[in-house]
Amino acid sequence: MHLPTVAADRLLLVKFSGDDHKELTTQLLDFGYDVHGVDSIDGAFRKLTAEPVFPTVLIAASCYGGRMRDAYADLVKSIVTIRRASGDSQIVMTVDASIDISVCCEAINNGLAGFVEVDGGRVDADVLRRRLDYARQRYERTRNEARRLHSGEVFEGTGIVGSSRAMAMLLSQTARAAEVSDAPVLIYGESGTGKQLVAETIHRLDPARSGHPFLSVNCAAITGTLAESALFGHVKGAFTGATEPRSGYFRAADGGTVFLDEIGELSLELQPKLLRFLQEGMVMPVGSDTEHPVDVRIVAAANRRIPALVEAGRFRLDLYQRLNVITLEVPPLRERRDDIPLLVDFFVKKYAAHYGKPVMQVNGRVYELLVRSTLDGNVRELENMIRRSLAMKADGDELTLRDMPATLLKGQTSTSRRHNEVLTKEVVEDACSAIKSGAMTLPRFIEECERLVLAQSIDQRNENHADLSRTLGLSSRTLYNKRRKYRL
Repeated sequence: MHLPTVAADRLLLVKFSGDDHKELTTQLLDFGYDVHGVDSIDGAFRKLTAEPVFPTVLIAASCYGGRMRDAYADLVKSIVTIRRASGDSQIVMTVDASIDISVCCEAINNGLAGFVEVDGGRVDADVLRRRLDYARQRYERTRNEARRLHSGEVFEGTGIVGSSRAMAMLLSQTARAAEVSDAPVLIYGESGTGKQLVAETIHRLDPARSGHPFLSVNCAAITGTLAESALFGHVKGAFTGATEPRSGYFRAADGGTVFLDEIGELSLELQPKLLRFLQEGMVMPVGSDTEHPVDVRIVAAANRRIPALVEAGRFRLDLYQRLNVITLEVPPLRERRDDIPLLVDFFVKKYAAHYGKPVMQVNGRVYELLVRSTLDGNVRELENMIRRSLAMKADGDELTLRDMPATLLKGQTSTSRRHNEVLTKEVVEDACSAIKSGAMTLPRFIEECERLVLAQSIDQRNENHADLSRTLGLSSRTLYNKRRKYRL
């Protein structure tokens, strides 16, 4: 696995409307940073999810007057959001000197790399440089740790694809969990993130169990007597239709691993029986009075937090405590967008072989589209999308935007619309600054915008005067007068 190289001097400056950050920006440029600015936390989130990694994020929460003082509590919560979007980026925040130190401590607990006090409307340049240098060094240490994990070939043979530190850490934790072969494992993750793949990896890396069966059970699909029979087996004649004895999943997987998917959907009637098995390691088939010792490891998965189900009375607390020995968390795809190009390449190779087609190149715009898309179905949705595209693709040597689902392209149109809204906002803010400084008046700004729109419309559209007036929403006479006014 290869971790992409990121320029260490890239810095995202999160400003806020109404604050003057010229002096701060000048300081950052003097320090040698490549400064990119946004004017809100939402803007930072969009920037971080759409562009390459920024090693350092500076939140200018209190500059030149400390007008953000009352918003610190909300900003602390926002740090978690930024951390999810930015991956390994390190966050530094400027704070007013009068702020309660406990707020800063809470921010550090939420992932802040450091803070710089603003006193009298000024930032101490030496302190700011030291904090940013520390954040950059911390970013490099984080990336080096990720490289170390990847260079250990921890991904080899697992079927798990990724270059992000989050996935490397997950694999490292998975490898450690596999070594404790008698401990139950509880895996959390949204639908489609690959929880079963993690469970299979635990089994494969377990030296004591890898040579024995791995069986998967969907707890949401089994109910009543049939559920008990599926897990524990039954004897002949135990119930209507039981014409032959059945060993059940646990006995069939003796020595190996049983993966209980969607454990939160297990019926309340079956939960005490599973608890007893975890406590005693004994199985009693339905209709039998004889117990059988079974040695299997239980790996369970849930897409909802079990404590919430316990509180709602839908899951036994004692069973949860038995299962919750080792806990792993599989991150959703939106929190590891850097992995999407690698996953695309992996699935293209996989399904090219499946359909007997040559491995084709992927157009760069496809990567860009998928990285920016909202893939609520996570890796499963991405895999199905690539599979469908290759299955339906005619002869060709490149996967392009034309091969992508129409719904995804429609979503990209919405993204472009949001980008245009941001661009319009920036134009308006620049105009306001120019008007404030006396370099322009509002009537002149409006006239200039009108002239540019008319000129561009006339150049780009091969339309007669009547059609152009309808396109622009102007009467024919009004358009004529404006063309004469601007000499178009």
